[in-house]
Amino acid sequence: MTTAPIGAAAEPGAPENPPGVAAETTIAADNGTSGEKPVDAGGGPASGGPAAVGTVVDWLLVALITLLAAGAAVLGLAFLPMHIGAVPFPISALLGVGAMILGPRAAYRLTGSVLAAVLPVAAWFAVSVWLVLSRNTMMPGLPLTVIDGQWRVMVLLGLGSLAAAATLGLIWGDRLRDRLAAERAAAQARDDEAEDAPPAGVEPA
Repeated sequence: MTTAPIGAAAEPGAPENPPGVAAETTIAADNGTSGEKPVDAGGGPASGGPAAVGTVVDWLLVALITLLAAGAAVLGLAFLPMHIGAVPFPISALLGVGAMILGPRAAYRLTGSVLAAVLPVAAWFAVSVWLVLSRNTMMPGLPLTVIDGQWRVMVLLGLGSLAAAATLGLIWGDRLRDRLAAERAAAQARDDEAEDAPPAGVEPA
């Protein structure tokens, strides 16, 4: 198959391509022979399975983080009556603080969802309160966790709740900041397009 040199006159009787058709054909051919799949702005495929599989994996990791937060509540209450000699040493209350700082942040980074960030907090708080309110079946009338010195339970729940509130507040602030930044960028892009657009009734050169 031969091609006419650039600038050569068309053969008599051959239909002329309208302006821009040749360029569009060349671009389409280049895209068809490049062998690359279209990608979205995030670097993943524009459509297909990997993104969906990644989302499922992320939520499975969120479920694992939620279970770890519940386990932190069990360990925190189990070791809450710890003493050093005769001095109470409720160091296990810091387990709840660590879980409430790291768990919601990790879940939010995986999914970008505030609901996912709330799940570890809900699991830790629900398990902690359930263990505090449960009664010992072997010794009726006594609590399951701390026999005396209930101030330690208040320390655990108080520190964990403060850490959870602070973490969720920071996550919500980050979300609002990103949303406002995206809106400002979109508005700036619209303003730039309006400035570059020719006046009404004037055809571009």
